[in-house]
Amino acid sequence: MIIGPISSVTILTHDLESAILMYSLAFDWKIKKSKDLLAATDAVRWNAEKLIGSPTIIVGGDNGGIRFIESTQYETPLPLRTFGWTALEICVDDVFEYTERAISAGFTLLNEPVPLGGSEKALPLIASQLAGKNGEVVYITQILSEVPNFELPNVEKESGSIFICVLGASNLETSRGALESNFKLRRASDREVAIKVINKVYGKSLSVTHRLSSLQLNGRNAIEIDQLPSEAVDREVKVNFLPPGISIVSVLAKVSESMIFKLPDSALLEILPFPYVE
Repeated sequence: MIIGPISSVTILTHDLESAILMYSLAFDWKIKKSKDLLAATDAVRWNAEKLIGSPTIIVGGDNGGIRFIESTQYETPLPLRTFGWTALEICVDDVFEYTERAISAGFTLLNEPVPLGGSEKALPLIASQLAGKNGEVVYITQILSEVPNFELPNVEKESGSIFICVLGASNLETSRGALESNFKLRRASDREVAIKVINKVYGKSLSVTHRLSSLQLNGRNAIEIDQLPSEAVDREVKVNFLPPGISIVSVLAKVSESMIFKLPDSALLEILPFPYVE
């Protein structure tokens, strides 16, 4: 099955209005679907019946967005400290401007804008990483030119769009194998690189390397898998509830009905019929 692009990510929040405001101020995102109550059909498909009827809003840019679901029945995970979906990556036409805007909107800076490292030399990408208030991390990325072996968006046309989701893995091989065995994905990268934001969060030397691998999705999007340090822990998931932080990544595909895949580390990947209207 060919999947992509990314349709949305689902994030639990203690404060729906605050979460919406942060992303609206930072990225000029608009409400795509107004405040509603979470439908039983969605919650049952996710095996999260305890969230039925919870307030929810969808907000986003030109491509991709976030479905926020409000609940107080969980503890917010520490950014990058637990296994599962850890980050969403938003492409912009000016990484420095949008980083400042995000900080002003309430995001916490984890790492200032710097060129991203490749296996031998820096990639034509400049990115910063910031923490939201819901356990999620946001990469703000400016694509300067074509990246070898990747198909990425044109930021002049798609600034403010989600184009990558990051899976923090306890075992990179296992997580990647689950994706590659179920879907037709092209392996775009597999390398050891010093991931500055991870080293900062874990108090390691900035030169310590970590393995990451990227899988190309349809629609010029991708999934990145990061091997997290051994100090990371499992994310607590209550029975009939979603994982806190980034709970679900939803992608489009030519399928007749919506379906959900449970990847390693309790990471949920949702497949939605294409075309799909939120």
